[in-house]
Amino acid sequence: MYVWLSSSYTLTSKEDLLAKETDFDHDQLGHLLADHLLEVPRYQRSYAWEAENVEEFLDDLAKARAKGVSYFVGTTVFANSPNSDGRLQVVDGQQRLATTSVLLIAIRDLLSRYGKNDQAEKMAERYLKGYVLSEEREVERLILSPKNQRAYDLLMDGEHGVLDDSDPILTCYKICLSHLEELAPTAAEYQRLMEVSAQLEKDVQVLVATASNLSEAYVIFETLNDRGADLTTADLLKNFLFSQAGPHMRFFEENWVSLETNFDKPDDLVKFIRYEYASRHGAVSTRKLYRAIQEDLTQEGADAKGYLLRLADAQKIYLALRDPDNQYWSDVQVDVRDALLAYRRFGFESSIPVLLAAFLHWRKSSAAKLLVKMSQWSVRSLFAGKIGARLSEDAFGQAAVAISSEAARTQADVRSHLNKLIPTDTVFKAAFCAFGPVAPGRAKYLLAMLEKANSRRSNKSPRLLDWASNGINIEHVLSQHSAKVDDSVSAVVDEIGNLALLEKKLNRDLGDMAFGFKREAYAGSDFALTKNLAQLDAWDVDAIQNRTAELASIACIAWPHR
Repeated sequence: MYVWLSSSYTLTSKEDLLAKETDFDHDQLGHLLADHLLEVPRYQRSYAWEAENVEEFLDDLAKARAKGVSYFVGTTVFANSPNSDGRLQVVDGQQRLATTSVLLIAIRDLLSRYGKNDQAEKMAERYLKGYVLSEEREVERLILSPKNQRAYDLLMDGEHGVLDDSDPILTCYKICLSHLEELAPTAAEYQRLMEVSAQLEKDVQVLVATASNLSEAYVIFETLNDRGADLTTADLLKNFLFSQAGPHMRFFEENWVSLETNFDKPDDLVKFIRYEYASRHGAVSTRKLYRAIQEDLTQEGADAKGYLLRLADAQKIYLALRDPDNQYWSDVQVDVRDALLAYRRFGFESSIPVLLAAFLHWRKSSAAKLLVKMSQWSVRSLFAGKIGARLSEDAFGQAAVAISSEAARTQADVRSHLNKLIPTDTVFKAAFCAFGPVAPGRAKYLLAMLEKANSRRSNKSPRLLDWASNGINIEHVLSQHSAKVDDSVSAVVDEIGNLALLEKKLNRDLGDMAFGFKREAYAGSDFALTKNLAQLDAWDVDAIQNRTAELASIACIAWPHR
C-alpha cells in the first residue's frame, strides 16, 4: 500500500540544509517522461523488477482506473546533470520509470498493430523520444543503465525479436503487451489504450526531489528510504558513500563499479563489506552493518575516499581466499591450497575477518602461515560444534581487531583470542568419533589430510597428491546399497571410518561388491590408509568404529591445536 509522507515530519539539521538546496515537487509519472530528459547513471544497478513486480504495478493501475482515483507510486529522486546535456540523473525511481516507458512502448506497438498510426506516433513523440533543439536531433527521453540500454533500444526500434527470452526488459514488455491485449483485444477498443496513457499522464502521482548534485541527491535518497522503503543493504551503503563523495563523484562511481562487478549478487558484496568492517571493529550483523558504517564514516577525521580504497585492497584478499588459483598466491612460499579448499568445502566464513586483518597488516608469508593454522583450528571447532554460533563470530571478531590494532602480532597472540573455540585432543577425538555422516566433498579433504598426517607419523615423506582432482574418488567400503537392507549399516555407511580415498581407475568396477572382492583393489592403492584395509579379513560395523577411532588419533596430528 502506498501512503503520502506525513505533513508533520520534522527535518533534522542536515536534512533541513538539504531541503533548502533541493527542489521538492509533486508530479505525474507520465508527465515526468514527457517534460524531462532522464538518465540512469551508469553505476546504478540494472533493471531488477521481476514478472510479479510488473504484474502488480499493472494490476494497481487497473484498479485505480476502475475506481476513478489517483494512484501514488512513491518518491523519485533526481540530481541535476553535471554535463551540458541537461539530463536529470535518476538516483531513485529507475524501476518505475523504466517499467512505465516499456508500458508506453507496448501501447505504441499495439496502436500501430490496430492501424492507429497517428496516435502511435504522437505517443512516441510525447513520452519516448523528443527533438532537442541544441542537438538538432531526436533523442530518447529516458536512457537506462548500460546493461539494459541495448534491450531498450531494440524495443524502441521494434526489433525485440533478437533479444534473449530471459532479458528482464523483454520480460517486462511481454507482460505489458499481454495485459494491454486483454484490455483492448480488438482495434475497436483502442481507446482503452489511450486511457492508460492518459492515466499515466494525469493520475499516477509521484513526489519528486531534485537535488543540485549527486552527493545531495544521495543524502535525500538515504533519508527518504530510512523511513521504511524496501532497499537492500548494498543500495543503502552505496548511496550513503555517494552522499559523501563531494567533488570526487567520478572516483566513487568507478571504484564502486569495480567492487560490484566481482560479485554476482548484492548480498555477496554486503557479506564482503561486513567482513571488512569486522576485521577492524569486530563482529556486526548484516542488519546493523549500514548504521555501523555510517557512524564509522561520520566520525571526525573519517575519510570516505580512503574507505573505498581500503575496501579495494581488502577485496583483492577476499577474492583470493575464495580461489586457490588466484594470482595473489603466486609469490607465497607457504602451501595454502589445502587450507583454501578447506575454507571452500566447509564454509568457514566467520573467520574471514581474521584473515583479512592478517593479510592487510602482517607480512604476506606470516599471514599465509596463519591461514593454514586457521583452517586447522576451524576443522577442530567444526567437529566440536563451535563454528557458526555467535560465540565464534565474536571470538573471530576480537582476534581480527587485535591484529588490526597491532595488539596481536603472532599466531600465539591470535590463538589466545580463540581458546574457547579450539577443543583439546581429548574433546576433539570424542567429537570426531561421534560426528556422523560426512558429505563426499568434505570427506575427500578430511581423508587427504589424514593421509598426509599418517605419513608424517610414520616418518615418511607425505605423498604429493591432488586429492581434489576427478581422478580420486570416495569409496564406501560397506556399500551404500547394503545400507538399504540393513539398518545398522545405514547408520554408519557415510561415516568417515567407512570411507576411503581410491584412485578412479581402481574404483571403476567395484560397485556393490562384497569386501572380500574389494581388497585386491585396495591393496593396489597408493593411499596408505586405503591400502591398510586390504590386510583385514572382514568389514562390518565394529570394524568401521575401530577405524574411526584410529583416524581420530591421526586427526590430532592433521589438525593440531597449537
